[in-house]
Amino acid sequence: MTVDSMTEIVENIQSIYTIVLALAIAEAFNQAIKETKPRAERHATSLAHWLDCIHPSRFVSLIVFLLLAAPFFQGNQKYLYLQYIEPLHQAIPPKTISAAWLNFDCLVFTLEAGLFFVMSRSLSARRWQQFYATIAVLMLIDFGWAWLERWRGAAVPREWLWFDIIAVMMLAGIIVLDRFFIRYERGKELNLYCYWGISIVAILGLIYGYFYQLDYLIEY
Repeated sequence: MTVDSMTEIVENIQSIYTIVLALAIAEAFNQAIKETKPRAERHATSLAHWLDCIHPSRFVSLIVFLLLAAPFFQGNQKYLYLQYIEPLHQAIPPKTISAAWLNFDCLVFTLEAGLFFVMSRSLSARRWQQFYATIAVLMLIDFGWAWLERWRGAAVPREWLWFDIIAVMMLAGIIVLDRFFIRYERGKELNLYCYWGISIVAILGLIYGYFYQLDYLIEY
């Protein structure tokens, strides 16, 4: 297979993943920004009026969503390049490339992008359990994918496995703590302790993880 033909195939797969993820990001912003009629809009005469268009209860989840979307998008794009494009530029390129594994990557990446869309519809603070449970499912799927790829000798960083499984355990632990060990009137009250705790853990973990793997994500 020529470099040009393989590049075109990989770019088509990237396009599928990118379109679904882009729709999820657009929906997240749509959910986080208030829709007001022109006659009901306030004049932007103060900072409070500037921020009046944002749903306060969805802003924190939006930050987590964006911090998670960036490394997933960059990491998957970089992986496809290293696994399927770069080997074709070597002095002795591979004679064949597995179509089955390429389709498997496409399926997993599209599924992950679909979970981002689920997250985009769960930004409200009152639905934080669903939001972070979806992240845990996303990380668990990504862990399984990364383990299989490393098993076959693919170019997947070992750190992805650790980040994924640690994130799953921490998020699931806080959700279980809220569900079974803390009593409050569910459906009417918001457990602020667990909500802010899991949000801070997610934000700090994502920021650390992103800068930890920054060289991998941006160097080609």
